[in-house]
Amino acid sequence: MAKKIDKKYYDNLINDYVDGKIGIKGDHPKEVNEAIDTFFHAGKILVEHPEAGKIPAEYVEKLLASLAPYPEYHGLLMELVGIIQKGEEG
Repeated sequence: MAKKIDKKYYDNLINDYVDGKIGIKGDHPKEVNEAIDTFFHAGKILVEHPEAGKIPAEYVEKLLASLAPYPEYHGLLMELVGIIQKGEEG
């Protein structure tokens, strides 16, 4: 049976990352690590203050811009852009 992924799952994931219980695996360029780290810390804002509604655009833009120069991240980049576009439509 597949594990249910819901808001609580993502809240725990973000908290575990920010608390240092989990981290980013593998070797990545410094700017990619920094952008992912910053994005997770911005996600913590939503965990603590859900009324904020969304992560500020600057964090998302930094994450996308840090991934763009690296071909190995283009699949992830396109997935993130698709998620953003889907969110703007809904």
